[in-house]
Formats: sequence, structure tokens, C-alpha cells
Amino acid sequence: MNDWPPVRVLEAAPRWLRKVKAIILREIGSRYTGDALGYLWAYLVPLAWVLAVYVIFLLLGRRIPIDTDIGSFICSGVVPYVCSRYAVNAILRSRTAYRHILSFPTVSPNLVGGAVFALEMVNSLLIFGFLLLLNYSVFGFFEMHDPVLALWGYFLAVTSGGAFGYLMASLSTIVPALSRATPIFLRPLFYISGVFYTANELPPTLRDLFVWNPLFHGIEILRNGLFIGYESLFAMAWVPITFILVCVATGYIVQRRRLSGAPVEGDASWAI
Repeated sequence: MNDWPPVRVLEAAPRWLRKVKAIILREIGSRYTGDALGYLWAYLVPLAWVLAVYVIFLLLGRRIPIDTDIGSFICSGVVPYVCSRYAVNAILRSRTAYRHILSFPTVSPNLVGGAVFALEMVNSLLIFGFLLLLNYSVFGFFEMHDPVLALWGYFLAVTSGGAFGYLMASLSTIVPALSRATPIFLRPLFYISGVFYTANELPPTLRDLFVWNPLFHGIEILRNGLFIGYESLFAMAWVPITFILVCVATGYIVQRRRLSGAPVEGDASWAI
């Protein structure tokens, strides 16, 4: 009975959680220098992005396509875009940053990548909540029509970035240049993901061209949840879900083929 896979997972869960906790604490200590000031830096970059787009809107006289304030609209596009890029970069960096830990047979790249992504997701939610509250405290506007739908869209947007980062990290074990080329792939996303416009504004030809973009769908689902009266023509959850599943499945297959040896008895790192 102890050889039954669910039993093995339950028996190994405490050890797995301890390893995840250790990786997350190490990530916080190394990336954010282990203090509040370093951790605060994670909030300043998205805020700088929001302010930059805000200034561009003012200089160009750009009208908001949704019946809301400019701060809420910019946050709905900029924050998920920036945090999805954070997720990509964090997972790509984890293979190099944790290479000494990965030499242990009970620690897999999947375990490290999963722990790093969990931290990124929590950070991104805190960043988004912080900026929405900051917008309310400064300008008096707060949008949250359907919290569950908004969180679902945000989760899909950031997870799409994490899944892409996982795929690139896996493929870079075969073609190392891919990890360096990934930022080049990400650059156009700022212009084709609805960061500063909505899908409803686009002509049908452009909507058909961008239909493959999972980040765009996640952002539009988020806007459906944030803004009352807004219903996107472009919010299809199956697109980011399919993208995430394909990226994770492909990356996992590559990881399994590249890793030598079988998982250690009682270890659940294979389960991620």
C-alpha cells in the first residue's frame, strides 16, 4: 500500500514543503537583500511603469476607452504585463542561481521553479493590491466589480509568463542561447497585449491577429472583473489555459529527458 503514488505524495509532502520554504526564504534573502528596503524595490519598478504610461497618456492627450479613471485603467494593463515578465525572468534566473542546490538528488529544477513562481505570484498580487489602494488614497478611485473574475484574469496573465519562463528554462538546457534571447521575445508583448488599449478598440483584423496572445486575454478578463459595464470581445480563458498547459507539458517532458536517474525513494519533487 505504501507504494501507491498518492500515499507516497502524502508521506513526502512535509519534506517537500520544507524544501519549498527554504527556497522561498533564500530567494527573498538574495533577491531583496533580506530587508524591508530591498523588498520595497519590487514595488517601485511597477509604480515607475505606471507613472511613465500615465505621463505618456497626458502628453498625447489619450482618452480612456473605459468609463473609469486613468490610474485604474493603466494599472489593469501595466501591472499584469510587468509581473508576467517578472515571472519569466525569475524562473529563467533560478536555474543559474540555484545550480549548487540542484546538484542534490532530492532537489529538481521543477521544485525550484515552482517555489520561485509561487513567490512571484504572491508578490505580484501584493503589488497589484498596493497600486490599487495607492490610486484610491491619492485620487479617490477604486475599481473592483467582480473580485473572483479579476483575480482569475490576473492569475492567467501572470501564470502565462511563468509557464513561458519554465518552457524557455527547459529548452535552454538544449539551446543555451534561448535564455539570453528570451527578453527579445518579450519586448513586442508591451505593444500587442492591450497594456494601454482595450481589445474592443481594435479593428477585427487586428483582433484576429492578436488572438493567439494569452497575456492579452488575461488582461481583458481582468478588466471584465475590475470595471462595471465593461465586457471585452477578446476575453477567452481557454487561450491562456491552453498556452499554460502546452508550455508546462513541453517543459516537463524536456526536463525529464534531460535529467539523469530516477527520483529518490520517498521524494515528491518528481510530482511538480
